[in-house]
Amino acid sequence: MPDRADIDPLDLPPAIWPNLLITEPAGDGVWRYRLVGSAHVERYGMDFTGKTLHDIMQGSYRDYMTHIYDAAFHDRLPVYSESVFRWDAAGFAMTRRLMLPLSHGETDRPALVFSIQVWPTAMPVQPRSITDISRSGGFKDGFFLRLDIESFQPLPDAGEDVGG
Repeated sequence: MPDRADIDPLDLPPAIWPNLLITEPAGDGVWRYRLVGSAHVERYGMDFTGKTLHDIMQGSYRDYMTHIYDAAFHDRLPVYSESVFRWDAAGFAMTRRLMLPLSHGETDRPALVFSIQVWPTAMPVQPRSITDISRSGGFKDGFFLRLDIESFQPLPDAGEDVGG
């Protein structure tokens, strides 16, 4: 597992920076956002740096996000996920994530989750807050795959579907 000190976001291609998220466990299944890229701020109309999943999300979407953060962190494996949610009255939108557990000084103990999240669908003119999207009926479904730490290929029987 890489250490946080091994990854300098400035060493990554600049096109990736807006899509970065770094989260840390904040106790009892709660995750706090330490770094939120500008694409997230633009997409959701707010900067949620320093806030927790519980502060900004609710319902089945929060449960799903907690589940995939927990999987990356506790299994100490990369996780790929996709989720679909109702963006507006016109229909659904999809997002994709790659989540990587990172240590912080102790190579055998995870401390953070480093994520890159992208949206293959166009952003509507009016951004909606993540709190709005996560309200009842906003989250449709999602899945995730645990990945081999060396090859980044899906592990056998390592995926889960999660419905909204």
